[in-house]
Amino acid sequence: MNADSRPLSTSALAKALGKTTRQMFSELESLGWILRKDDSWMLTSKGEFEGGNYRESQKFGRYIIWPVTVAKHKALTNPNAGLISLHKIAKHFQLADKYATRLISELGWIKPERKGWVLTPKGESTGGLLREDSKTGVPYVLWPEDILDNKALSDRVDELTAKSANGRYLCCDGHQVFSAACRDIDNWLYLSGIAHAVKRKLSDEGEQYADFYLPTYQIYIEYWGEQVVGEDLARKMKRRDYYQKYQHMVIEISDEDLKDLETSLPRLLLKLGVEI
Repeated sequence: MNADSRPLSTSALAKALGKTTRQMFSELESLGWILRKDDSWMLTSKGEFEGGNYRESQKFGRYIIWPVTVAKHKALTNPNAGLISLHKIAKHFQLADKYATRLISELGWIKPERKGWVLTPKGESTGGLLREDSKTGVPYVLWPEDILDNKALSDRVDELTAKSANGRYLCCDGHQVFSAACRDIDNWLYLSGIAHAVKRKLSDEGEQYADFYLPTYQIYIEYWGEQVVGEDLARKMKRRDYYQKYQHMVIEISDEDLKDLETSLPRLLLKLGVEI
């Protein structure tokens, strides 16, 4: 057999493509050619279709080999083939890009670094691959397409619109609120990393409770919408007088603001000197 046509181990394939062995295994896994099982790498039916096979060695045990032609495979020579951006993930789940980024960060898959985002070990286990902008050097992450079917991610997205059995709305951080509007506001605050209290009692005002309170900035948040009627409206009007009397900083969120919290809340916070 000609030496140039001999099958390549995965580490030899990595060398031929100018990649690290770890990167090579990660890419093959994200392509669905191999999978990890019982501390060993196994070929999938897709990997077998691409020519993958096994070889036995007394020294190394069983390992995967590839035909030399695989080194010219488009999926391997184009490192981003079969990968999707965070924008596509956000679009799939009908979320704003920044909101989707915070959600994935909250799952512990990425963390901020050098004005960009890098993978955590947990993110690597999902098949994410780290990339770097060739002009700016800012890191970013691409994901295998099957990330859209990842249960942890889809469950977390579902929680954004979940309603608990007792009629209260359960928020991502465990808070329970009485309206879908307050659930959306709470989730946005939590995923934005803003410390907040729900139904915070106002001192010297009897049984009066603000919708939200941001202790770091001493800002109150009240939701004003069509859902606020009757006694709730009367109590809210009383709280408005209280805020004005003591010159407290307050953000009032309308139904129109609620349609795009990713735009409206940063704008309203900035007016009070808080930059997100």
